[in-house]
Amino acid sequence: MTTSTTTNSIRFTRRVSEMQISPTLAVLNRAAELMASGVDVVDFGPGEPDFTTPEAICEAGRQAIARGYTKYTNALGSLELREAIASRYNRRYGSGIKAAHVIAGTGGKQELFNLMLALVSDGDEVIIPAPYWVSFPDQVAFAGGKPVFAQTERADHFRPTMDIIRAVATDRTRGVIVNSPCNPSGAVIEEAELQAIVEFCQSRGLFLVFDETYEFFIYEGRKHVSAFRFFEQYPETVAIVNSMSKTFAMTGWRLGYAIAHPAIISALGKIQSHSTSNPSSISQAAAIGALKGDDSAVRTMYEAYVERRAWLVEAINRIDGIHCDPPDGAFYIFPDVGDLFARVGVHSSTAFADFLLEKARVAVVPGDAFGAGDFVRISYATSMDRLQEGVARIERAVGELS
Repeated sequence: MTTSTTTNSIRFTRRVSEMQISPTLAVLNRAAELMASGVDVVDFGPGEPDFTTPEAICEAGRQAIARGYTKYTNALGSLELREAIASRYNRRYGSGIKAAHVIAGTGGKQELFNLMLALVSDGDEVIIPAPYWVSFPDQVAFAGGKPVFAQTERADHFRPTMDIIRAVATDRTRGVIVNSPCNPSGAVIEEAELQAIVEFCQSRGLFLVFDETYEFFIYEGRKHVSAFRFFEQYPETVAIVNSMSKTFAMTGWRLGYAIAHPAIISALGKIQSHSTSNPSSISQAAAIGALKGDDSAVRTMYEAYVERRAWLVEAINRIDGIHCDPPDGAFYIFPDVGDLFARVGVHSSTAFADFLLEKARVAVVPGDAFGAGDFVRISYATSMDRLQEGVARIERAVGELS
């Protein structure tokens, strides 16, 4: 028997070759490797609540298994789930949407991806305020579009404005993505600015995708302004994406949803029918339990985040060379660490994050991943003990180089 020594090279498409692995998952994977080898790493990387899924939600999932609710559902999600999502929004906003306006998927990330595939054609430009969630640009590019970044300012707490959107809009602009509260900055958009952006999109036949995954985690008296307020007035323009993951500590259940014009929902369902089909039936049952239950567990998580945020912002600002403004929302701080680069001997936030992981055994996500090279993202979705230990390690690591 002879064995050929000639191998054909594997050819990947442009879509995959130009796509980057999620930097947040890359940090999580590297930290996990070190922890698996016995290294004690304080992990400030993942955007995942440290709380367990509330027991009532888990019980709804267990009951679904017990009664044999383990088969396929409609690709859009079960009618009961979509009605529960619609009812939650109708109660909060006095609206009249129906199940036809809702699709459930395997996380909010899937519906964001589906929206880009449904609405973006080759060469279309999609405006994304920066700093931005890491997956937005790759999702736009995968669909054949071009991400165009509208730079927010730290002096404005990174809040998006109509002026920065208008400044980068062209005749090739197809839509705008707004994430509020924002991952990574925590920025919460002002109502007047959001209304102006919605009306701008409507007047030019553009779409506005509004990601409100962190809607319940907002601080110091600020209010969440949802683009859903404008949905019934501009149903062809506005699409809302949300998730069960952050609010209800259900990250592993993989259940998110979109609210949009029924024609858009139909298109998303067509895409989903050929990719994942329906989300897990068990996760759907658990989500129904969450949506129809009370929010007491959410309130408990929120109160813990309030305490952690207050401590962390003050503590991180005591480290010479780090500058951090209190975030409006979400569960991250986004400190400026650029003044430390020369001291540490690095030239980027990625290299600085590597330094912290190797020297301090602390995992953070570099701002390079979010379009903000002088910053790092630190999650406070972890215990106060670990926050205190991690900050102490960072302080020691950079202090030794003073």
